[in-house]
Amino acid sequence: MQSFQPLAIQTSRGDGYFIEAFPFKTDNESPPHVIAYGLGGSQVSVVSMFLNPFPNSTDSKDWEQVDLARLRYPVGMTYADITGNGFNDVIITDEYGPSMDDLWMDGGRIVWLQNPGNSKTGNWRQRFIGRSPSMHRVKAGHFTTRDRVQVAGFPIIVRAGDRTSPAPVVIYTAPEDPENDNQVWDEEIAFPDSFRLVHDVDIIRSIDGGLDQILLAGREGISLIWYDEGAKMWKSRNLGSGTVPSPGNPYWGAGCVALGGVKLDSSGYIGTAEGFHGNRVSVYVKEKNARPGEIAKANWTRHVLHDFGPLNSRHEGYIHHVICADIDGDGDDELLVACMGSNPPTWERTGVWCYKPVDLPSGKFSRFKLSDASAARIAVGHFRSKNLLDFATISYSVPGYFESPSPSVILHASSLITATRLNDEVTFRVPRPSDTRLVDEVAFLDVASRKLSLVVVPPFTQYGTSEGAGLKILAGRVFWTDKNEAQQERTQATNTFGVISTIVDAKDGYILTQSEGAVLLLMTKSETSGRPPYSDMNQLEARNIIPAHFSSTLQHMEFPWVKVEHRPWANGRFKDLEFYNLTGFHVRYADDSDSLLCHMQLWTAGVGVSAGFHNHTGEVFCEIHACIVNGTGQGGMHWATVPDGDFNPSKPQNGTSSSVVVPDMYEHGPLWRTRKDGLPSLRDNGTVDYPWHAWIAGGKSSSPQAFDVWVAFEFPPLLSRSFQGEGVRPRDGVYRLVNTSTDIVATVKDGDSTDGTPIVTQRSNGQPEEMWRVNLVPGTNLFTITNLASSSKASVAWPPVANQALVGSRSATVLNTTSMWTIVSTGSDATRAYLPAYLPTYSIRLVGTNLAWAINNNRVVLMEDSNDCVPHWRLVENHFEL
Repeated sequence: MQSFQPLAIQTSRGDGYFIEAFPFKTDNESPPHVIAYGLGGSQVSVVSMFLNPFPNSTDSKDWEQVDLARLRYPVGMTYADITGNGFNDVIITDEYGPSMDDLWMDGGRIVWLQNPGNSKTGNWRQRFIGRSPSMHRVKAGHFTTRDRVQVAGFPIIVRAGDRTSPAPVVIYTAPEDPENDNQVWDEEIAFPDSFRLVHDVDIIRSIDGGLDQILLAGREGISLIWYDEGAKMWKSRNLGSGTVPSPGNPYWGAGCVALGGVKLDSSGYIGTAEGFHGNRVSVYVKEKNARPGEIAKANWTRHVLHDFGPLNSRHEGYIHHVICADIDGDGDDELLVACMGSNPPTWERTGVWCYKPVDLPSGKFSRFKLSDASAARIAVGHFRSKNLLDFATISYSVPGYFESPSPSVILHASSLITATRLNDEVTFRVPRPSDTRLVDEVAFLDVASRKLSLVVVPPFTQYGTSEGAGLKILAGRVFWTDKNEAQQERTQATNTFGVISTIVDAKDGYILTQSEGAVLLLMTKSETSGRPPYSDMNQLEARNIIPAHFSSTLQHMEFPWVKVEHRPWANGRFKDLEFYNLTGFHVRYADDSDSLLCHMQLWTAGVGVSAGFHNHTGEVFCEIHACIVNGTGQGGMHWATVPDGDFNPSKPQNGTSSSVVVPDMYEHGPLWRTRKDGLPSLRDNGTVDYPWHAWIAGGKSSSPQAFDVWVAFEFPPLLSRSFQGEGVRPRDGVYRLVNTSTDIVATVKDGDSTDGTPIVTQRSNGQPEEMWRVNLVPGTNLFTITNLASSSKASVAWPPVANQALVGSRSATVLNTTSMWTIVSTGSDATRAYLPAYLPTYSIRLVGTNLAWAINNNRVVLMEDSNDCVPHWRLVENHFEL
């Protein structure tokens, strides 16, 4: 589960009770605002709308407060476009009274607040809908008719202190002209005497143009009600009774309900809290053969997930609201539980807990804490991005029940990408793209007419880019069709000693990832950091644009250009040169490995300035540069073409080096030396073997001064794109690797993840160590073959020799091993009558050699590839039998 960063919407409130994500318009184009209020108590309650600052800016910005109404004891609210003009109106109940034991029997009013069409206009006009004492929850939809907006009202009791008598379910239907105060809303009592202590409801929207259904949580437990158009009558079914009565406790059954979708089933489970203001989290799961979307005809089994401990002396617990939403984007809704707090306060009983389906038929869910702030209710929405779901909470602070010591309204911003400060640098942590189904984007620097953002894109995902945006791939690969109908591909590195544009000229405005997803640096156009060319460093000020949901420590960081001669590592070099450095940004994977993906820093050099020839004898990385602005016109990379000992880095001789210009928004390819398998060649001290090389700015300019601006990317040693392996491309997937001669399968022995564990053969028994993930290495025709049980890659020591045994290795591929393979088609296994005729066979070869997988005494080894002696392999997916 990703983390959620708290961002204050409003602090130091007087009270807190209700919150709702409110889409101002019905077009769903803009992110929602937030409506929040308390009950008011002895004071009139102010119903406020907090305007979302994120549509137009990622900068730190307050949520502007617009007061919609001043009401007495408002309780529940919802919204709908009552007038049909494209703007959502607010529907709200008020005049409840101080408590269930002190109701206003002439209260229970429902009004709608008419949207004026301007989000900054306050005091929305109030129009009357209906009234019933103790009106507690209200929902809008189409319950008996499709041609008018309807409002369903749910009183909690019928008279003060009466917790046993049923309260009615009331349906109000809008008049033909709802803005005409002389036209009243039709009122229908759907269930006059069936339900007691209904604390919360959830609406099940029709997906086929039919009528909406309603889930109720009350003393009867969980009930479904709906209008049968054929029979022209209301019907109901009890789906589960919840908690059972106990002596002296007036509250049993359920207090909250939410419907959760799982994959293609919109009614995968029902989440609930039990009983009224309860202490127990439960779910209802239907039988496996139930039809997707079916509720009324399914049989539901109750599973208790968690008990928050004993009730208080009033028989009340700590849970006030539950809601289901797919906050991690995996296709399954999570159950979010709002805990208002306890007295004395405890960590467990305060905040938001998340329950994630793990084994739904068995009722097994994992549990995460998402927020520590008191939560009366939860509002979920795409508040900042269409790619991510955030949630907002309001503290529970109601006299006589529970009063939070510091009521507030908080946005909890979903953060796949997190960041911390590391001295004067920033460390970003990102999920591996293959481990997420969500897109996240974090802008962090505005410099040289570009805004730089770190982006994570999951596998097989379209990601839209703005006109003229550039990108640099940090991991994975992306594709697009350009405006000339040509297919473009970008990976970590382009061809050796070459250059390629970073600009995305996609015909359809989006890029597409494949099975590995991508992490990338996005460079979008900016109007706030000047237009090139730049003749003075004062024009190149870099502005921090780290967004508001990150810590203030990060938001207040400065990123100055420092003259290189003043850097401690300059050691007296670069004296009086117009050469500057801006450092820097680490990108690491946010998993247990904490492995480095890339380090980025920026450089700028004036006319004729050389960044100094160097060959990285003390650092282990592969370096690529992407130019943002080639102000001198001819700036680019230069490298020695003679052995290191024959090159003078301080006074290069003519004919001893070569170069390539790196234009605006271009990047260059690898300059390091490689071994036969395409991996970097290493020196004896473990550093990457580089020729002497340097960025040198152009020597002439039409103005007295001009600056090149570029980003340096320092990667752990990676494969050179110029090495294109031979062979065909099986599609990425999970396979058993089956020997064609013996029908035995390759496995990592016992599924052990220890480096050096032998790869052996065995008869298939369906165990995870038989399964291998075959993935194409971006930018090549090479594959990695990773065991699912051990997460280790099929590897051999380098340099390889015949009859060498294969082992599983989780360590970096440069540590004297290689795990790069070509997979060469050898035809089909037509001799096996029980196999599909088209199932191909392969030779699995070590890259750059003629050594292929073979078998020797139940070990997988390398042998010279010959059709006479080396066995071939089938890549068998799960749905094929061996």
